[in-house]
Amino acid sequence: MDITQIQYVLAVAATGSFSAAADELYISQSSLSKQIMALEKELGVALFDRSKRQIALTPAGAVFLEHARTIDAAQRALLADLGRFKTAPTLRIIAIPVIAQYGITTCVARFRSLHPDIDLTLDEREASAILPALASHQYDLAFVRNNYLDPAAYVTHPVAHDRMVAVVARTHRLAGYASLALAELADENHIMFDRGTVVHELAVDACRAAGFEPRIFYASLRVESVLGLVASNSGVALMMAQLVAYHRHPEVVAIPLEEVIESDIVLAAVQGRRVPHTAKLFMEFVKNLLAAS
Repeated sequence: MDITQIQYVLAVAATGSFSAAADELYISQSSLSKQIMALEKELGVALFDRSKRQIALTPAGAVFLEHARTIDAAQRALLADLGRFKTAPTLRIIAIPVIAQYGITTCVARFRSLHPDIDLTLDEREASAILPALASHQYDLAFVRNNYLDPAAYVTHPVAHDRMVAVVARTHRLAGYASLALAELADENHIMFDRGTVVHELAVDACRAAGFEPRIFYASLRVESVLGLVASNSGVALMMAQLVAYHRHPEVVAIPLEEVIESDIVLAAVQGRRVPHTAKLFMEFVKNLLAAS
């Protein structure tokens, strides 16, 4: 068993499928499957139940997952601590998995081209994992949504602004509306992002504020899965406008909400903590880049 196999299991568990995990890891699905099968053979237990359409952890897999997360976090913390002894300056950034949709990848690429001497690491994680990783010194900076973020605990710089919209199939009865009140979605099935994501919490809180509990038909971490189910008229989704625009699904329509539900992507650092020079340099670069755009 090695750390790569552990990270493969974490990816499959997070995405819910071998194909999605392979895409995320930039390897072939067959290679991923072989590695996990080799790990299962070594351990003498099955980690995943493959008998159904949706991949699920076995009881043994659930136990393995708990330890895998601990091992993965420890490995990252170890690398972060050892980074202090490297001759090259380092910069460690963690981000929610929307960096392409909000132009963050371009920003990071431009910074790297200007500072090739800096050993820069950029990792994507789900929102629930980001702040603990930042607090435990595994990363210097984080790209996160500002909703539910304690302003007393973090220094933040705005990067992008977005607003929630309703997303329906082109064939849906509401598709021709110019705008919608959330209450008009009370009787619909809702396709949502998984619990633990900020967009999920925002959507549920907004529905409750409108007087109803959303009937969650399906939840996923993947934008493509949410849009695909909406396109099939299995339900409606509450999503951020820029995510919908970026993916350009031809069979869905984004409708503005009458309620204003906003979310900013911010670059965050722990309040009161001394950050390395490289982090200060990156924050200044981001501010100047946004000021010039």
